[in-house]
Amino acid sequence: MRWIKLGLPLTILFLGACDDAPPPAAPLPEVFVVTASEQPYQPERTFTARIDSRSDVNITAQVSGKLTAVHFREGDNVEAGAPLFDIDPAPYEAALARAQAEHERARATLADARNNLDRAGKLIDKGYISDSEYDTLKTRKLEAEAAEQSARAALESARVDLSYTRISAPQAGRVGRSIASVGDVVSPGFGTLTTLVGGNDMQAVFQIPERLLTDAAMSENQPKPSEIEVGLEMPNGSDYPYTGNIVYVSNRVDSHTGTLEVRAAMPNPRDLLRPGMFVQAHVRLKESLQGLMIPQAALQVDQQGTYVFTVNKENRVLRNNLMTGDRFGENVLVSEGLQVGDRVILRGIQKVRAGSEVKALDYKPATTPHAGSQPAPQDSATPEDSGSAEQ
Repeated sequence: MRWIKLGLPLTILFLGACDDAPPPAAPLPEVFVVTASEQPYQPERTFTARIDSRSDVNITAQVSGKLTAVHFREGDNVEAGAPLFDIDPAPYEAALARAQAEHERARATLADARNNLDRAGKLIDKGYISDSEYDTLKTRKLEAEAAEQSARAALESARVDLSYTRISAPQAGRVGRSIASVGDVVSPGFGTLTTLVGGNDMQAVFQIPERLLTDAAMSENQPKPSEIEVGLEMPNGSDYPYTGNIVYVSNRVDSHTGTLEVRAAMPNPRDLLRPGMFVQAHVRLKESLQGLMIPQAALQVDQQGTYVFTVNKENRVLRNNLMTGDRFGENVLVSEGLQVGDRVILRGIQKVRAGSEVKALDYKPATTPHAGSQPAPQDSATPEDSGSAEQ
């Protein structure tokens, strides 16, 4: 009985001592980090552009007459000088014959006037004719010269008019639809007979906002036009296989739209570009730049702005407020707030706060980045390897 009385307090004391033992330490939260690194990138802006041709020619008639022949098939490529239309030449051949006859008569009259003046010059010295008669012959000679010049000009005009009855291609290119048909009477007032578009003078025409122009002008590293290239995205979403160069920037801003017209000359060896086509123009530097990049998914935003969480050498979480730039693929350019080598938390952000201690694991993407994007950091572990569930 005494043993029982003594054992009960000891049991209670023992149980109390067990309750005072410290609980086991909680495991550190696991986070997955990427290392901020410098990567190559090409600054780029995209604009909706319209394809235009510098050699888009409207073919019109220079003389009036009945159309007697059409020498091309609509949509064909033609060479410079190739015949396109014939206008009935008969009236112009007759006009040329009349002009030739008038010119011959004027020449004969001029020859007679010159001979008369030469004879008068010999007679006046001997007093056989008066000064007034000599002056009359001299005037007739001048009138004959003027008449001959006028007849010669009329002859040349008749020849030009006759040449206009055969309409030829002023350049190589693709000919359009024929508006007129054989038998139609055409004239300079008839309008366009067809169009001819040169294949190698294509331009991408687009508008840039005045704000972008101001930013570029005020930049210390303003690129030269020779350092810029223009790529095109075709209407079907494919990339145009050739790049062009900026050849024209307007000298004024459109007051209605607040934009500036820019033109880029585009090679067109495969005849893929046609006037009136709408494409996307990608304006970028030819040479890549180097910049600090992190994945876009690591960014957080609150009332204080954009930030990321980083892990220092003591595995403590730090908040880094950032200034960011353009996005390139899955990455974003960081201009302020990070240094090369900083470990940025990409997964597990919901588990941490500034100042907390964590277990940092290197992040490795489970899939390959999309083509054309900046490559994501390749490290040693994935979330699947750790067995932890992440956001």
